[in-house]
Amino acid sequence: MRILFLAHLFPLPLDSGGKIKSYHTLKALASRHEVRAIAFVRSDEEASLIPELKSICAGVDVVRLDRGTLRQLSDLGGSLVAGKSFIIGRDFRAEMLDAVRRAAEEYRPDVVHIDHLQMAQHVDFSGPYRVVLDNHNVESMIVKRMAETADHGLMRLYAGLEWPKLRSYEIETCRRCDYVLTVSEEDKATLLEMLNQPQHDAVANVECVPIGVDVDHFRPIERVPGSLNMLSIGTMYWPPNVDSMLYFSREIMPLVRQQIPDCRLTIAGQRPVESIQALGREPGVTVTGYVEDERDVASDCGVFIVPLRSGSGVRVKILNALAMGLPVVSTSVGAEGLDVRSGEHLLIADGAAGFAQAVVRVLRDSELADRLGRSGRELVCEKYSWNRVGERLLGLYDKHFSR
Repeated sequence: MRILFLAHLFPLPLDSGGKIKSYHTLKALASRHEVRAIAFVRSDEEASLIPELKSICAGVDVVRLDRGTLRQLSDLGGSLVAGKSFIIGRDFRAEMLDAVRRAAEEYRPDVVHIDHLQMAQHVDFSGPYRVVLDNHNVESMIVKRMAETADHGLMRLYAGLEWPKLRSYEIETCRRCDYVLTVSEEDKATLLEMLNQPQHDAVANVECVPIGVDVDHFRPIERVPGSLNMLSIGTMYWPPNVDSMLYFSREIMPLVRQQIPDCRLTIAGQRPVESIQALGREPGVTVTGYVEDERDVASDCGVFIVPLRSGSGVRVKILNALAMGLPVVSTSVGAEGLDVRSGEHLLIADGAAGFAQAVVRVLRDSELADRLGRSGRELVCEKYSWNRVGERLLGLYDKHFSR
């Protein structure tokens, strides 16, 4: 089978959850089928890794995606005037539209695999191929939650205007695709509700393929005994991650310090915005920026924190932390989509007081921390290894597209 894979994120280097998912999805498909990839590249570093991606694919084409301030302001103004989604419109490029058209004519794919909703605008849905939309999140749900939880008034205003437009585009695109993939049963249920389809509708075209974790790479870490370090790892320019750490530092960390004055906070992740960098100037807070290997900062971890208030999909960082045997405290939103039980694989707590108390429990109780770490590791090995996830994806391709 010939598959044309359209990647919103260039899948290398593996420095974010979205890239990790895209890479392993592409690799699984290429293990059994002939795959040609077209991807946006955002940096010279990504462009330098094209040969590595070519070792997996039958071919790789790229289009440069630059988001300058003036360009984004223009796109925002255009979205307000036209009543269309800014998040979708800002990533439309005529060069990508031409690249996809040429590839469809020359390569004659059996399936076009759209990786991320933003790539759908470059696809001709009337072509002689089947179309799969691979959702990393329910995109409109992320923005809707930002409208409800963001501290900044302008962000709430923007999100409140954006999410209904994004939702309309999301619904329209899902209806035009032959099949839609989600990363969790929760996202699947949300999309089916948006599409007015019952959960068990025989004609529903939505399937769940979970995100996985490289359990051979992320092996159990020997943690520093008695560490009082609260560790967060994530892409630190993504608005939900930024909001989560500002929320934690302002409302939760002071409550933890009332009981454990010597606790520390480490925020790791690429391209931290100014508000996150500013946290690093506060006592007991370290902002590392990009770390090439998460395992390098994982040993000094008394508790791994995920205080998310918005978002959708599945948090790869939780799967990685569980695979390393780290004790995790997450909000309900953070743990959404994972087959985890609070008290067995991690602790789930909502609200500043509840989250702070859960963090204190883990920092004070080494037996609890160790037990959570062991159970979390067992869970990801059993259900979330990339081998198992790849088998699920290939099975769906065989079921729906085999000749």
